[in-house]
Amino acid sequence: MTRPDAEANSPTLISPVTPITPGRVRADTVSWGPMHGTPSRGTRTRLLSMPPAEPERPVSLHDSWAIVCAAAILAATVLAVVVWISVHVEVAPVLHTAALFVHLASLVLGFGGVLIADYLVLVWVSGRSTLAEAMRGAERLHLPIWAGLTGLVASGAFLEPNLASALTRTKLVLVLVLTVNGLQALILSRRITHGAGAQLPTRLTLWGAATATVSQMCWWGAVWIGFWNAEH
Repeated sequence: MTRPDAEANSPTLISPVTPITPGRVRADTVSWGPMHGTPSRGTRTRLLSMPPAEPERPVSLHDSWAIVCAAAILAATVLAVVVWISVHVEVAPVLHTAALFVHLASLVLGFGGVLIADYLVLVWVSGRSTLAEAMRGAERLHLPIWAGLTGLVASGAFLEPNLASALTRTKLVLVLVLTVNGLQALILSRRITHGAGAQLPTRLTLWGAATATVSQMCWWGAVWIGFWNAEH
C-alpha cells in the first residue's frame, strides 16, 4: 500500500492548456499543448478538411453582353476621335510616310491573323483537326488581330482621308462594324470552348458562320476601298 505522505509528495501534473486539479492523473489523458512534428504512434488526431476557396475571376469581355456593348461604345468614341484628328491635324510628309508604313504593316498583321484563324476553322470542318485544336489556334491569334486593327485605326488619322468621299465614309462604317463583330466574337469563342463537344449545336454553328462572313466582308471591303482611294 502507498503511504499517505508519499502520495502527498508525488509531483503534480499541470497542463499548459487546461488547468487540472491536483490528484491522480493518468499520463495518457493529459493535454500537453500543441504538438510539433510528426504525431507519435497511437495518437489520434482529427483533421478538419476545409474546401479551398474558389478564386474570383476577373471581369472580361466574354463574360457579359453589357460589357461588350460598353466596349463597342468606347470603340465608336475612339474612332470619332481619330476622325477629328485627321481633320484638324496638319500632317508633315515624313509623318505621312511613317503612318503609311504602319498602316500597311498593321494590315498584314491584323488581316493575316484573321485569314489564319478562318483557315484553322476550315481545317476542322474538313475533318483534319479537332474543334479543340482549331479553337486553341484561333484564340492565340486574338492579340495580333486586335493589334493590327488598332494600328490601322491609329495610323489612319495621319493619312489625310477624304471624308467628303462616300467610299471613305463607307470604310469608316466597315471598320466600326468589324470592331463590334470582333467584340461579340469573344462571347462566341467562349461558348464554343466551354460548351461544345465533337459536334457544335446548330445555333453556335450559324452564329460562327455569320461572324466569319461579316468579318471577311468588312476586311475585304476596307482593303478594296483603301486601294481604290490610293489609285484615284
